[in-house]
Amino acid sequence: MANFRLCLFTLSLITLPFILQPFNVMSDEAMIINICSKTPNPTDVKGLATISITCGTRDADELYTDTDNLYTNTKDPALHNLLDNCWWRFLGARDNIDSAGRMLSDKGSDAAKLAITRYAMPMITCCSDLCKKSPTVAVPKNIIDEMNVVSNDCQIILEILSNF
Repeated sequence: MANFRLCLFTLSLITLPFILQPFNVMSDEAMIINICSKTPNPTDVKGLATISITCGTRDADELYTDTDNLYTNTKDPALHNLLDNCWWRFLGARDNIDSAGRMLSDKGSDAAKLAITRYAMPMITCCSDLCKKSPTVAVPKNIIDEMNVVSNDCQIILEILSNF
């Protein structure tokens, strides 16, 4: 439970600059590190990247699990066909987001960025595009929302990794 709270707190800190951007309030790495250093569990940029990758992996796993369950149980042939093209991509996205954490530790931020940009994000984008190209297929809102969450997670991860 404490890890989940830390994850939510950190994600809030990370997304705050994006929310405030329309108000011309700018934030930078120094401010984030300054705030994080005052928390009960202080961290650095690598720590923030690791936390965001953990959150992204968790969200991608939820997307995969929900999609796989729907794929297995749906009676709608059009939805089944669409999900047949996506469930394995969501599994791949989850695995690649997770591997970004290992890449970060073993090979650095550039390798971690590649795991996100070259492998994870295209899998989510492909399925998002399939949904947009199939407006008559009733894709449940939670699947669409979860795709958006994972896509946003990837953007946040890349933003943090860009600060190395």
